Amino acid sequence: MSQTPQWPAADTLLAAVLSWARERRWFPLKGAVPESTACTVVADDHLAPGVRDLVIALPTGDEGAAPVLLHVPLVLGQAADLERLTGPGEAEGAAGLVLDESTALVDGPHHPAFWRAWAAGVREAGTTLSPTAVEAVIQRAERLRVSTGEQSNTSVVMPAPTAPTADGTQQDAPAQPVGEQDAATPDLIVKLLRVLEPGRNPDVEVPVALARSGWDRVPAPVAWSTLMLRVPATDTPVSADAAVATTFVPAAEDGFALFCALAGDDDGQLSPQRLRALDLAGDLGETTAQMHDHLAAALGTSAPGAAADLAHALRARATWATQEVPLLTEAIPDLPQRVESVLARLAALEELPAASRVHGDYHLGQTLHGTEDDGRWYVLDFEGEPLRPLAERCVHDQPLRDVAGMLRSFDYAAAVGGATDASWLVEVRQAFLDGYRRVRPATGADAQRDATVIAALELDKALYEAVYEARQRPDWVPVPLAGIRRVLGSKSPLAPDPHGRVNGMSDVTAPEPTPAATSTTPTPTPPSPVPVEPWVLADIAYARYHNPHEVLGAHLGEHGVTIRTVRHLADAVAVVTAEGSFPAEHEQDGVWVVVLPGDAIPDYRLDVTYGNETTRVDDPYRFLPTLGEMDTYLISEGRHEALWEVLGAHVKTYDSTMGPVSGTAFAVWAPNARAVRVVGDFNYWDGTATAMRSLGISGVWELFIPGVGVGARYKFEICFADGSWHQKADPMARATEVPPATASVVTDQFHEWGDQEWMERRATIDPHSGPMSVYELHVGSWRQGLGYRGLADELVPYLKETGFTHVEFLPVAEHPFGGSWGYQVTGYYAPTARFGTPDDFRYLVDQLHQAGIGVILDWVPAHFPKDEWALARFDGTALYEDPDPQRGEHPDWGTYIFNFGRNEVRNFLVANALYWLEEFHADGLRVDAVASMLYLDYSREEHQWHPNQFGGRENLEAISFLQEATATAYRKNPGIVMVAEESTAWPGVTTPTEYGGLGFGLKWNMGWMNDTLRYMREEPINRRYHHGELTFSLVYAFSEQFTLPLSHDEVVHGKGSLLSKMPGDPWQELANLRALYAYQWSHPGKQLLFMGQEFGQGSEWNADTSLDWWILDDPGHQGLLRLVSDLNAFYTDSPALWADDFSHRGFEWIEAGDGDHNVLSYLRKGVGPDGRNDLVVAVVNFAGTPHEGYRVGLPFAGGWDEVINTDAPEYGGSGVGNLGHVEAEELPWNGRPASVRLRVPPLGAVFLRPSRD
Repeated sequence: MSQTPQWPAADTLLAAVLSWARERRWFPLKGAVPESTACTVVADDHLAPGVRDLVIALPTGDEGAAPVLLHVPLVLGQAADLERLTGPGEAEGAAGLVLDESTALVDGPHHPAFWRAWAAGVREAGTTLSPTAVEAVIQRAERLRVSTGEQSNTSVVMPAPTAPTADGTQQDAPAQPVGEQDAATPDLIVKLLRVLEPGRNPDVEVPVALARSGWDRVPAPVAWSTLMLRVPATDTPVSADAAVATTFVPAAEDGFALFCALAGDDDGQLSPQRLRALDLAGDLGETTAQMHDHLAAALGTSAPGAAADLAHALRARATWATQEVPLLTEAIPDLPQRVESVLARLAALEELPAASRVHGDYHLGQTLHGTEDDGRWYVLDFEGEPLRPLAERCVHDQPLRDVAGMLRSFDYAAAVGGATDASWLVEVRQAFLDGYRRVRPATGADAQRDATVIAALELDKALYEAVYEARQRPDWVPVPLAGIRRVLGSKSPLAPDPHGRVNGMSDVTAPEPTPAATSTTPTPTPPSPVPVEPWVLADIAYARYHNPHEVLGAHLGEHGVTIRTVRHLADAVAVVTAEGSFPAEHEQDGVWVVVLPGDAIPDYRLDVTYGNETTRVDDPYRFLPTLGEMDTYLISEGRHEALWEVLGAHVKTYDSTMGPVSGTAFAVWAPNARAVRVVGDFNYWDGTATAMRSLGISGVWELFIPGVGVGARYKFEICFADGSWHQKADPMARATEVPPATASVVTDQFHEWGDQEWMERRATIDPHSGPMSVYELHVGSWRQGLGYRGLADELVPYLKETGFTHVEFLPVAEHPFGGSWGYQVTGYYAPTARFGTPDDFRYLVDQLHQAGIGVILDWVPAHFPKDEWALARFDGTALYEDPDPQRGEHPDWGTYIFNFGRNEVRNFLVANALYWLEEFHADGLRVDAVASMLYLDYSREEHQWHPNQFGGRENLEAISFLQEATATAYRKNPGIVMVAEESTAWPGVTTPTEYGGLGFGLKWNMGWMNDTLRYMREEPINRRYHHGELTFSLVYAFSEQFTLPLSHDEVVHGKGSLLSKMPGDPWQELANLRALYAYQWSHPGKQLLFMGQEFGQGSEWNADTSLDWWILDDPGHQGLLRLVSDLNAFYTDSPALWADDFSHRGFEWIEAGDGDHNVLSYLRKGVGPDGRNDLVVAVVNFAGTPHEGYRVGLPFAGGWDEVINTDAPEYGGSGVGNLGHVEAEELPWNGRPASVRLRVPPLGAVFLRPSRD
């Protein structure tokens, strides 16, 4: 019986893998191979049981050289697997190695298990453009075919069910689709990169960006993967692209093979073969120009830099090439002088074309030509020149470099194909150039400039080819050598053609320059600045570098203090210190540098000159981080309870030798961003000079920008993993533009609070055992045209008059769509700018507090909208939202759901609750849509969710978050109230967290609301049959601490107003409403009423218009408003109605079963803060007729005052009542020792209280 394979020990595994890998064609090191003991595993991801993704650092032996990172995925298997998985034409051992009789290590790309695990990882990471294709990889992994033609990487073909195999033949038995995704997906090819480098691999980044831009001339990328590497000599993990899957271009012809064949079959000028070659070359030129247009659109353009700098770089490469290949100077003795002549012409140019991303290794072998049905060119492999460092391949370059590369490729095709007519090469090259210019025209001086640039770049490419061939294929060196001779020996591009026209872009080089005069006076050598790699400077110049402070600003060096700054297009830059002014020199791509004498960094400013204007500015890169290590630690742990004080935008002032400096500190959490920069109106929305620094594994980026103050508009511009830039509003912005504008705004607090008495008292009382009559209000439609301050002037006296104890605002946090009423929040820390500034909102709360009115805010932590400029996919990944689409998206609302299990996201939300409570003195939060957070299957069909780790439907992470939010809010802010809008029977919503509950103080009683309104819709004659709906709420009334809501949800979406739900004529509608309110106010629990319902608005609420205040001209509606005012006054003065809301001690039925008369009667009891006992009897008649002599049992005989009668004439009633007083007699009734005969009004309520001396 065979044993189960086991992974060997780490050192045994490493030794075995290296011994096997060094025999593979893709092994990167030639010659001496390091011992396994000198190598290090820098990544070891366990993708699935028995599947590992290894990256091994191989020392090269060159002193100071970075190790080569070898990518070797492995699958644990058995020896028999190797024979089965070795493809036709593959060498023995290609699929892996045998360790012992029971264990084999299978090369990951050869094994279906690896690709299934890879696809699952890609799906989880979200690095996909086609979820369908990712599922297809899983389904068709068994059909994989490993390509045998590659040397540096490993490509795997995953054919569609009926597709040909990799060698072009049909399978013996065409495979049936494994699933619907398999059937729907064309052939795929997955390239696994064998040598990794930190950062984005252009072979992944560029096709993804082009596909997203809509260009269909690249095989469509469908998914890619990255690995986190811990590179030797640093503890900072870095990411590297590891593999990419694309669609396979079917039945296409390799571009190089095609032109080789055309060159060999050429029959001379004007022959069909020649004309076909010219047509194809012209089409390829057009495709190349389209590629450059889309690269510029998808990945941006940049200022080109100086021609002299490009010439300098090419000169260095030429020197390197001549040193590497001595044959070149043997064949062309004056090569250095002739190369310098070409480069001098380049350096003399005033300006180069705009720079952008380029292909980087563009030749015919990187193209495919479609079948006759297609007939289009496709571009492949954006990896760049293999000998160039990755960082150099990812920067902006001259698009004409690709043009030069393709011209060189035609030379190769002519040589390999055996073209016998020299005119073939001349005409094909020119046809390609003509096609390019049909899409990207250039005339006159621009055409002459481009010809000079192409000559220099083609020469550079030919020299590079000579080095490559000398290293890899020495017999091929004559091909680039012939190209070098041709470039150096060609005529001037300015010479006219036979028709007298100047061909500015032809297969020629520029004229020899006039030698410059030389000086014999020696120039003193300036001190050298702290050295920085050119590729780093390029990234610095365009704000792509993760730590710009490492390069920019002041740094001590061997020769003094080096100061660098980015000032694009400046004419001059000088550093000004107390000692004087020091002119800087342009170093590269807009980076300026100067070396100051001394060994201490001085205080300094920058004088920057554009044209005739010089401006003195401060340098953002001379300041220390505005977040401390404790801040970043707490953020990572999810425990920073004052998060708004460190993230976002904060105005700060620092003292310095040259005077105080004021500015704004910006900080944002974007852990998966490649780079982040601040853009705003203060830098014309160009962030190339305001790159933020990464603060390590916390994922926080930070920058202090001097001179930016209150009112400045800004956004964060974030570079996603694919290299694309996206402007995002600040998640922590404390102020915003007025929608629909979406920028964040720098703000500060200037309001001085006057509610100290309220806040001190709040901290000493328990609001849950006090009176709470809540007026729910939508700021934008109470009275339209009022801002926060205008609302304070009109709302405060209105609430005082009507007697509400609290006002609850529908969400005031910033939201882009007003029609959401605030429930689709994008700015969680900013009061909406529609009605004023944050200080204006503070003023409103302050005025309410000073008037004795509490403030509750609606809070929406359950979900957020998908607006691409806000939280959605904030750093290119599912950051704030749950990455699992079955948990991260709400099917009903079209919104994302927060990732409640992520520390930083929980911190964002918990701190947000504290922010409103502490910074705006809110007295409570009503938490929206709690039910949607509690259940994984909320509003989902059976197949749309999966259970938690215990097999249940509870969202354990959301539960934990709610417990943390409520517990923290109560701990930090005594005297506040947390209210849950929770509509299910979830137990323990208002149970303290220490007893396993959610920890809320109040829960909306949605059951009471639904049952009561359903009862009230019935005609009075039918209500006897629904009496149980009215009394059912008391079965569970004390299971939670309830609020009774008649909220905005009941007067929208075609439901009509409360008044319109009432049956009968207009008088009866108002009478029903008066009875309903008396019942609500006297029922156990707090109460909430939506605006407009207090005076019986007849129309449904419309958020786009004001309330129907005109209706108060009607006496009946005036009476209803007066009743609500009197109910509130009586309620506030009656501890019986609120002191024991949540206990059986506070309520007793007198008669619950008199459905025949539609009457309820009950006692409310309580003890006030002063120790006084209070007692109220409520008798509510929902019948349409009065009940004369209706006997009600009472606890004792004696005088009872009729304190509320909703049928009183002043309320618009008919006047049926008891003249304000009754005498109870000692006649037992309803199980009580005394009773009284009452006149109970129709559709009315009577409240009695024992007479007081």
